[in-house]
Amino acid sequence: MPFCPSCGSEFRAGFTQCNTCHVPLVASLGAAATANEEEPDEMPDFEPSGELRLLSSHDDQGQAAFIRHLLDQAGVPSVVQGGHSQNIKGCEPYRVLVDEDYFDAAQETIESYRAPSLVTGQIEGNLGRLQDELRQIGREHEHLAPQLSAVQKSLAQLQNDLSALNRGLDESE
Repeated sequence: MPFCPSCGSEFRAGFTQCNTCHVPLVASLGAAATANEEEPDEMPDFEPSGELRLLSSHDDQGQAAFIRHLLDQAGVPSVVQGGHSQNIKGCEPYRVLVDEDYFDAAQETIESYRAPSLVTGQIEGNLGRLQDELRQIGREHEHLAPQLSAVQKSLAQLQNDLSALNRGLDESE
């Protein structure tokens, strides 16, 4: 049975690429370790000195990738395991793991990015992208105008609520 060297998922015979990670499958996870030794790694000096500890779990691949990116930027080595399509029930979540020696630094890194103003800024960005997507859908599917209008009004209300929250955060600082 082939395996994904990135997430460790096992596949039926005949599969050649991981449907989640989009990397070529290997015959065994031991072969993946050998293959990784041949390729330069982003953090070549990382060899776990202790146990890997679970830092966080996510149902969304994007969230796990974002956490991993933050850790990479801070120089904290990490690995993501598990995870599959969000539409498949019963699959494992994406797990971000770090060496126990780096665990405290990893927690501090993640907490520094959970400041309320940063979180609300990310939400504002997501709301803006949703409104842009709705406008595009409205142009492509004019027959959906009444339904899209209701959704756009809800998004506008959410943006107003978020603005009020941001003002409250600014006043409390």
